[in-house]
Amino acid sequence: MKNNLKIQIPLAILLAAIIHMAEAKDVSAQQAGLAYAQQEVDKADAQHKANLKEVSEAEKLLEQRKKAFEDQTKVLADDKKKAELSKQHLQDANIKRNKAQTTLDQAWKE
Repeated sequence: MKNNLKIQIPLAILLAAIIHMAEAKDVSAQQAGLAYAQQEVDKADAQHKANLKEVSEAEKLLEQRKKAFEDQTKVLADDKKKAELSKQHLQDANIKRNKAQTTLDQAWKE
């Protein structure tokens, strides 16, 4: 039995050492997995921040273009008013010229 015990104790110690090494390898693999997962989180966070920045810049550009469109719409409305006034002025001038031409034509006939 002493012989048996002499063999069992070293085997138990060896088995404990192997189990401990296996656990250590398992912990090491878990640490590597955690590090990889953290890298993925960091990449995803950076991409998300970049996307948010692009959205913000696009919104600013859209607002600038909306304002430019509104300003241009006002200019167009003013130009249309000017064109309508100048059209009326042209019609009035044509009427006066036609009257003057008629008066001149009558003067030559007399």
